[in-house]
Amino acid sequence: MQEQFVSITADELQLDGVLVIPERAVGIVLFAHGASAGSGGDYLNASTQATSQDFLRAGIATLRFDQGDVAPAGGSNGHAYFVHSDIVLLARQLEKALRWLQVDVSTRHLPCGLYGDGVSAAVVMQLAAWSGSQVAALAVCDGQMGMAGKTTLENVRVPSLLMVGGHDPDVLGLNRMAFATLHCDKQLEQIAAPGGLDARHQAALLATDWYTHHFNGHASTVQ
Repeated sequence: MQEQFVSITADELQLDGVLVIPERAVGIVLFAHGASAGSGGDYLNASTQATSQDFLRAGIATLRFDQGDVAPAGGSNGHAYFVHSDIVLLARQLEKALRWLQVDVSTRHLPCGLYGDGVSAAVVMQLAAWSGSQVAALAVCDGQMGMAGKTTLENVRVPSLLMVGGHDPDVLGLNRMAFATLHCDKQLEQIAAPGGLDARHQAALLATDWYTHHFNGHASTVQ
């Protein structure tokens, strides 16, 4: 297994992250992170690393990097929130990382997937709407899908797995509306964590099955 810290530079933007490639990798997943107030460095937190380990055990390489320098555009009195311009900015950063994967010698032969949760799910959807042919599949969990916008969701053609953990009726309702808006191969799963599996681990297992199925036979990221 290869593991290395990477620095992706484009224009004046520098993204620092961790690239891990298992032996005989079948594809690679690019994580969207940093799309929440005070989340700087969350690409190294325990939950993110655990999800990455689940992917690696399934033969899926991962690239996690820090987008925590992007601050919310709105909010006051300690209540920060994101607006659509923040989502676009975060998606542009993610796009630069995707382009890097397409040219780096260690990853350019691998089909690529996207993964995000919460607000980062909207970032994933925005990038998918822009770069659909370059992405084999995406998976999002507990996504704040309203942040993506109806037009963005209508333009997504990437096979999309939407997962909702717990029993939050608001989040489930938003994901159901987003699911109905998507015009692509799609699946919606409500995670109840049966058999003692925690929601994060169950989401990772569902995502690995989704990626593996859609990576098979998909063209690599080489342009």
